[in-house]
Amino acid sequence: MSEAIFTLRRMTGEPKVGDPEAAWCAVRELIEARRPGGLARRALSLTDAERAEIARRLPEFRKQARASLRPDFGDDDDLPWSGWERDRIGGLGEVLQIAGAATLPSPAAVTAWLGRREFTARWGAYDPAHVVRVLAARPVAFQADVATRLAVKIRTADDRLAPLALALLRACGAPPPEHDPLVAAWLAAGPVSPDPLLGPMLPRIFEAEGAGRELRDERCEPAPTPWLALFQRLLAAGVAVGGGPAVPPAGAPRRGRVSRGELLDHCLRRFLRGGEAPDLRFFVRLHDMIDPSPEESAARRRDYLRLLPAAPGTVAALALAQVRRCGPYDDGEAAEAIEALTFRAETELARTGLRWLEDEVRHTPGQAPDLAPALATAFGHASYAIQGRAAQIAIKQATAFAPAAEVLCAAVPMLPAALGARVTAAFSSRTAA
Repeated sequence: MSEAIFTLRRMTGEPKVGDPEAAWCAVRELIEARRPGGLARRALSLTDAERAEIARRLPEFRKQARASLRPDFGDDDDLPWSGWERDRIGGLGEVLQIAGAATLPSPAAVTAWLGRREFTARWGAYDPAHVVRVLAARPVAFQADVATRLAVKIRTADDRLAPLALALLRACGAPPPEHDPLVAAWLAAGPVSPDPLLGPMLPRIFEAEGAGRELRDERCEPAPTPWLALFQRLLAAGVAVGGGPAVPPAGAPRRGRVSRGELLDHCLRRFLRGGEAPDLRFFVRLHDMIDPSPEESAARRRDYLRLLPAAPGTVAALALAQVRRCGPYDDGEAAEAIEALTFRAETELARTGLRWLEDEVRHTPGQAPDLAPALATAFGHASYAIQGRAAQIAIKQATAFAPAAEVLCAAVPMLPAALGARVTAAFSSRTAA
């Protein structure tokens, strides 16, 4: 009778308290049966002695499981994948992760165990719930250490460790480490609600390498895609990332909060860091969604001016729109902006710069000498249309530009011969007069 009860306990996973050997037998049967739910329940009832025994037995069991698949491959990492199993260890990866998370003695040991390549599922969605469940029974500091160690092991946005690392960080409340691939993986997984990681992670979108790459397909139309939709809801509700008011009361903690003004500043800092246009696409669309007021743009005018010479075309166009709407601006700022635009390779931006230049000279002829370098820059533009327009302005406003004739004449050789001859003639006649 007692033997039958013992056998039943082993089959059902019911603990036999105080018998480490029996506990290992029960756990081993649950592992071999690939029963993650039953294993997690059994693991939560283990005594310290039972955990120690299972932790001692697990490494050898893993070696035997690998060897049973391809005896000639031994224990190296080149073990081939079987045709139908989800992992490199005969479909035992998930249950072995659960067993190790529940019993191994240190955060370092648990992290190394959970991160083993052969446990990684190669297809299908991975649900880390059972691993999180057994780790939740361990001390909070232990959980946080494992979560942090796993997070910094992430290397790519689609890293197979990412779902587990993110789930552990959310469950234990540990602050996420500053690790760019973690941010990319968090973005790739998509927004969830509620998400305790939102507060600390959201500002890192603007700093992490690879974040823009993950967000490049986000769009506002015909309907906002997930991340832009999240920002839209926050902006529409007038709340910050933490769920409170965008401007918290005096003395309230600001950790995890990003106000409207801070979002604008984050966008500008991201633009100023530079990058390829596709990687900045999300931030341009977010900036457009924020739709800064003239007052908000005016407060950031210097940053917008700094973007005009070399930022990708879409960013420069955005900056130009803000510079033009946030006036009044002084003559020096206008000259700086116009010269930056005439330097641009994009025909439309250079044409806009020349149009602005002509307006400034028409309304304030005395400013023409300060704008002469910008006009001279346009003489060397790759577009014949821009060169022709610049020559036309120089000829039409030759009187205003006369004090800076030397600057323009020095740039005439960059013009096609016919245009250059007309500009030279216009200034020669003014000099003779």
